Amino acid sequence: MFQALLFTRIYAVPVSRTPDLQEPVSMDSAWWTGLRTVLSDLQQVTAPPGRLSHTPGYIDRIPTHLPEVAKAGVNLTVRTWVTAHADLHWANITRQPLTLLDWEGWGATPVGYDAAVLHAYALAVPETAARVRETFADVLDTEEGRLAQLIICAEIVQAAPRDDLHARLAPHARAHARHLLNIGA
Repeated sequence: MFQALLFTRIYAVPVSRTPDLQEPVSMDSAWWTGLRTVLSDLQQVTAPPGRLSHTPGYIDRIPTHLPEVAKAGVNLTVRTWVTAHADLHWANITRQPLTLLDWEGWGATPVGYDAAVLHAYALAVPETAARVRETFADVLDTEEGRLAQLIICAEIVQAAPRDDLHARLAPHARAHARHLLNIGA
């Protein structure tokens, strides 16, 4: 049995019909700035106690899905948890007005996780992935941001055998993880 609660009906169109992108996204600078502001503001909200996007046990199992992480000796300790949407892919963001949808998973995530998810789900469309990186470079290009990216890459690879969406993304996620670890793609 499922229960659904509708808090507000949104008439805006999602950026994509699927969580991943099939074609470039053309949003103006104001939209990207707005997205950046929304995610920054969200970090200022206190997440309910115990509401974590990932357990430390899951994070410790990342090398199960990306063995190169263990070989590279990556420290998998999440030093900073911040409040985030925690499921921020392209079907959960609208065009105009910018609105974030589907909030059932929100809570504390590793720093940069929302930006890392957007980036990972755009990897098949390099120009949009580059725009995400540009917009969130100050977060993604840190040690914590790289860990957030490795977490979502591991999630994608783990889910790939179960559904077509993640199977499409898995080769991109694996290549991106190798890039993050400075291992030839």
